[in-house]
Amino acid sequence: MARISFLIYLVLAGLSLRAAVAPASARLKQVSQEAGAARDAGRTNEAVALYRRGVALQPGWAEGWWNLGTLQYDLNAFVPARDAFAQFVKLQPDGAPGWALRGLCEFELKQYPASLDHLQRAMLLGLEQNPQLAKVTLYHAALLLTKSGHFPNAMKLYSMLASEAADDRDRIVGIGLAGLRLAMFPQEVPAEREAFVYRVGHAIFADARRQEAEARREFQALIAENPRTPELHNLLAQMLVRGDPDAAITEWKNELSVSPGHTPAKLQLAFEYLKRGEPAAGLPYAREAVSQEPNSFVAHNALGRVLLALDDMPGGIAELEAAKGLAPDSPDTRFELASAYAKAGRNQDAMRERAEFLRLKKRPSKVSSGQARHGERRESSDR
Repeated sequence: MARISFLIYLVLAGLSLRAAVAPASARLKQVSQEAGAARDAGRTNEAVALYRRGVALQPGWAEGWWNLGTLQYDLNAFVPARDAFAQFVKLQPDGAPGWALRGLCEFELKQYPASLDHLQRAMLLGLEQNPQLAKVTLYHAALLLTKSGHFPNAMKLYSMLASEAADDRDRIVGIGLAGLRLAMFPQEVPAEREAFVYRVGHAIFADARRQEAEARREFQALIAENPRTPELHNLLAQMLVRGDPDAAITEWKNELSVSPGHTPAKLQLAFEYLKRGEPAAGLPYAREAVSQEPNSFVAHNALGRVLLALDDMPGGIAELEAAKGLAPDSPDTRFELASAYAKAGRNQDAMRERAEFLRLKKRPSKVSSGQARHGERRESSDR
């Protein structure tokens, strides 16, 4: 898995951090100068000892914690590096690089829930000034989302890396795992399955790069060779729906013939029929999705919108309220609820939901592992 040499990175890219706390004493200033000289000369162990002395003298010295963390990361000393970055982000809580590096340390220590949380926080704060660190952060977050079973969100992150993944086997296998909904890391793939997973990942990345003819050929070949393998029809449908929704519907139904309990395919069918103005055709798929996954806010959202389109106002509102209860930060659900309340004459409720929708839309989005297990659903309109 990709790693950064942070000593090289710091020299080439520099730090996008707020100004460090200035040394408060002549002694600390001397320690800082000696530590910097040792670091620049490649005397890493000496530099680490000096930075430790410096942060002991002044625990609020952010630059000292940062340098201590990066040096120890390069030494593969992930526990003290993690602890140094933890101190750094206490001092600079909006310092995205510190959160990213803390999360990368935790990844190496197999502290996966904490790692994902801190990598996502770094992405939310923004790593635009650190493009190399941003790529490594995205990749490791995608690995963790796949491992924890949050496959659509993992694919979103992998797609952001598509232009650079052509020769990166781990990334190609990684998005293949996400596409096939296999909760494992690339190195955990059985040897006899690696070539298959790689081909799936290659097809997904080809689609992400808008090489649609190549992706379609590869998916069709994979399906011909593996006609009873789950997810292949679903992946092909997600590609086809942009230009040939009729073919996409056929592929989602083919997926259900292979995997009768495939909730994402049912949700996609429900939303596609809703988009076409055929809610009655989508109703059984939405009902089955809710029955199979009663804790999925997307399933309740789908059923609520279908019921509203069929003029079942009480049933539609009840389902949308259930969706809101499961995912109160979903702006899409708030928008639909506001519209439904307005139609039902519940004007105060409509105003409240509209205000919440506007508030949530202003918030920066986070690629989350916690809300939508079936987040590949397309929005029905531009809000």
